[in-house]
Amino acid sequence: MILEFSVENFLSFKDLSTLSMVGVKSFKELEETNTIKLDRDIKVLKSAVVYGNNASGKSNFLNAIGFMKNVVLNSFRDAISDESSRKISLNKFLLSTETEQEPSYFEVVFTCNNRKYRYGFEITEDIIESEWLYYTDSRETPMFTRENQKFEINKSAFSEGLGLEKRTKENVLFLSLVAQLNGDVSNKIIDWFKNLNLISGIHDRSYKRYTIDRLKSDKDFLKWLSDFINFLEITKLSTAEEEVEDIDLETLKKKEKDEEILNFFSSLQRLQSKQPRRDRIITWHRKFDKNNILVDSVPFSFDSDESEGTKKLIYLLGPWYDSLKNGRVLVVDELDSRLHSKLTMKLVEYFHKHNQNNAQLIFAVHDTSILNRDVFRRDQIWFINKDQFGVSNLYSLADFSSEKVRKKTAFDKNYLEGKYGAIPNIKEPSLSL
Repeated sequence: MILEFSVENFLSFKDLSTLSMVGVKSFKELEETNTIKLDRDIKVLKSAVVYGNNASGKSNFLNAIGFMKNVVLNSFRDAISDESSRKISLNKFLLSTETEQEPSYFEVVFTCNNRKYRYGFEITEDIIESEWLYYTDSRETPMFTRENQKFEINKSAFSEGLGLEKRTKENVLFLSLVAQLNGDVSNKIIDWFKNLNLISGIHDRSYKRYTIDRLKSDKDFLKWLSDFINFLEITKLSTAEEEVEDIDLETLKKKEKDEEILNFFSSLQRLQSKQPRRDRIITWHRKFDKNNILVDSVPFSFDSDESEGTKKLIYLLGPWYDSLKNGRVLVVDELDSRLHSKLTMKLVEYFHKHNQNNAQLIFAVHDTSILNRDVFRRDQIWFINKDQFGVSNLYSLADFSSEKVRKKTAFDKNYLEGKYGAIPNIKEPSLSL
């Protein structure tokens, strides 16, 4: 589980910004459905929703989580690379002279195998300027710290890193190198990053293949998905290999005498036989007679006959199911794209209600119909506002005083009225058409 994520000097985030998934102790609303009890004193939020104007920085913040994951995993790969001069692909905040020479900062506090860790690094395009890993039992203890190429390693807590300092290049994360050499703790943390799932609500290419493969291989998932979507009037789903019309070479030989053309078709036939058949989803809908009596079920081609919203929902349910079943963190940008408000709400409420394995959901939306106290606690609601200097600022509804957020406050109404900020300030054009 993620407890906190922080970023500084990355894309539109000039200053340190932190998203906390730790519930506010004094907030008692929706505790049973929306929080996970970590220990006697700490409750962790199952989800966090981020609102903001277009181009305010919502996607940038979620991309920062993805960037940290990619650096950890790519540095793991680069640890055995000979490209010692390889630069890190980094997008700093560009609108201030203050940040030009400063490193970018990333840190995540999380739990892994029932232990709390705090891991982070500061980087430029060329080097890792600092890196750190701490764990917490009764108190926080350093496992290792790094300032440029100077390392301090806890001999008892991180013995797997001893003697590897000189083998670590200045542009490679120490954690990744140690994991490459089969370090136990470091590999567990690498695996935690691998299981951090980030997807786009606009583009489903990244998870479409996963959902189709899961439909083919997992009967439990097929049953779960079919039950979930019965309100779409789809009686069942199935998968099939896409039919490809093979070249009838024998018929062509009778009609065509040109040897070169026949050789071409023969080569094409051999190539075609080696190509993997594409999988497709088939949906089945009820068919009725003139008296509205059910008489049959009709197969629909999922790609051509179903709406874009239906396709997005079904593809999305693959990672949804995987995250809930395996207790993963799922990060979704533009979750509500192509979905009706009630569908978005149903997805979120399902995530809260049927979450036995401590999964978490962090997502950005524009849909304000789910911005209410029946769905979210105050500490689950976050806003991003961009100021006149191009700086994105992240803050929570929990930061507001009780005068602005009362027990019966309509969150959506207040937000649209501008009381929480993070809304567009639209001016009419002065010139008429």
